[in-house]
Amino acid sequence: MTEGCLTSIASINVQHTAVHHYRCFTLMSIQMLSVQPDTKPKGCAGCNRKIKDRYLLKALDKYWHEDCLKCACCDCRLGEVGSTLYTKANLILCRRDYLR
Repeated sequence: MTEGCLTSIASINVQHTAVHHYRCFTLMSIQMLSVQPDTKPKGCAGCNRKIKDRYLLKALDKYWHEDCLKCACCDCRLGEVGSTLYTKANLILCRRDYLR
């Protein structure tokens, strides 16, 4: 069984504690946006502080500091490694960890 859909997987080669069907993952895009000086600062979904930096990231319909949007497995900054992220069971993953 997988964590997301509870459907049985007949034969698998497990390298991690969580196993999922390919279709159970969600691929999302990351947008880098310039903060406009005359707008109210947005709250970061990662640390809950106001984003006062020159740039912010928008992903999963939320706003993030560049340092706060990270892969749950390897802790890499997702804005630096590409323009996509993967989600599964409330985890945010980079492409490399998704493909493992």
